[in-house]
Amino acid sequence: MKFSLLYKIEEEQNPCDVLYNLSVDRSVGAVSGDVKRNDYFLGILGNPLTCVENILYRQQIYADLAAYPQLLDDMKLVFTRYDKIKQDWRESRSNAVPAGAGGNAEAMLEYTFASLQVTAMFPKTIISFFELIGDTIGRYEVKSEGLIAIRDYCAAMLENDSLAEIDRISSLFRYYTPEKFTFGVVTEIDDALRLASLELATVTERTEKKANAIGDILHKVLGKKKNDGDGSVEAGEDARDDAFYTLNEALAQLDNLLVHVTYDIYETFFGISREINFYDTALELMGYLEGIGLPTVMPQVMPMEADYFSAKGLYDMLIATDGREASEVIPNDFTLDDKWEGLLVRGKNNSGKTVFLRSVGTAQLFAQAGLPVCAKSAMISVRVRIFAHFSSAEEEFTLGDTAGRFEGEVKEIARIIDNLKPYSLILFNETFQTTAYSEGAVGMYEILGALPGLHTKYIFVTHLTKLFDLCSGGKVRLAQTDSESRTFKIIPING
Repeated sequence: MKFSLLYKIEEEQNPCDVLYNLSVDRSVGAVSGDVKRNDYFLGILGNPLTCVENILYRQQIYADLAAYPQLLDDMKLVFTRYDKIKQDWRESRSNAVPAGAGGNAEAMLEYTFASLQVTAMFPKTIISFFELIGDTIGRYEVKSEGLIAIRDYCAAMLENDSLAEIDRISSLFRYYTPEKFTFGVVTEIDDALRLASLELATVTERTEKKANAIGDILHKVLGKKKNDGDGSVEAGEDARDDAFYTLNEALAQLDNLLVHVTYDIYETFFGISREINFYDTALELMGYLEGIGLPTVMPQVMPMEADYFSAKGLYDMLIATDGREASEVIPNDFTLDDKWEGLLVRGKNNSGKTVFLRSVGTAQLFAQAGLPVCAKSAMISVRVRIFAHFSSAEEEFTLGDTAGRFEGEVKEIARIIDNLKPYSLILFNETFQTTAYSEGAVGMYEILGALPGLHTKYIFVTHLTKLFDLCSGGKVRLAQTDSESRTFKIIPING
């Protein structure tokens, strides 16, 4: 079993390349200076969830961490330490070879036992972390399914008889050398009198003190003795080597078994410390927005079939994180439901069209990441794919090869359409804006007309006024920006 703070169930990766166009990277970077953590956050954000169950799972965990800031700090500390166990384990095992260990049977046994001693330390370490993790989360009244599951799993593992047995077996080898024990090894011989299999059957701690305890053990294993005439009994060299080899193989099997079992147990929580970075960045970002007086709200996420987006008091995150006062960031109320094929927004240059488009796209991304959006309220359907086509700045189109730019845009739109899936969303920003081609509006009209048949919603901000004439009276919602008072609000024209 492996726990994750990001996924309740496995979900196919769904990458989109809209972060740059929506300037989400700039917003995050303006608030948080931790570049590595920000990159991880953006990587998760750029893979929008499509499973509502996973989105709700993240929303709950976020709510717990937002309610208990100290829990976030405690979990970061505990799980960061937990993830270091693996590195410490590897380093300890690599240093387990005794000085002078060579290829002879006795040296091999010495090496194997040294490795086993290192391996035996880690079950106890992991068990202690089960207690620590459970206690850390248990100090808070968490309500999320994910954190409750981790807490309860830790409690169950501490009562697990099999785990206790692993710890008991490991405890035999943590501090002693082979001379401390009597070993019982069961072997099988094939028809050619070759060793077919062996198994370590018993390990008994020796209480009496003997100078050559391991020699006694080896005699018992092989039953071969040599009398040198002085009354002493020693195993022959071949017999000793065979005995060392047999015991080494049995202990190596135990070592390998403990390694695999312990590794499987360890993997249960490995990687959570990295996943916490996602929530850490999100909380820092939302805390900043709330700190300057803007609202954040956990959206109600709806299945893709609802085909719905509605937000009240929706703010653009880039402007909000650009050092502006809250009064300078103007919100919009916006709804696009299943009765509309898409939305066209027209307006003058610098009238806020892009600001509005960016706010909608960012809200869609954050909603599908299981995070709050910068709005007073929001109800948002899942989109299977999210695309954005943002043309270059308008002034760039006044110079240079406008025909080449137009051709490039056509190819990019074709690429997007080739990758569409039902219930996708496309954000168009001034596509085909060059005035060198009067057919731009007609061409875009044909493209937009095909999208409803692909169950794809679109939002298109443009100054192609002819496109409005072509779409009026249909199922396209029309709006325009009002920049007279620099409010940058959209005003519905129909519906």
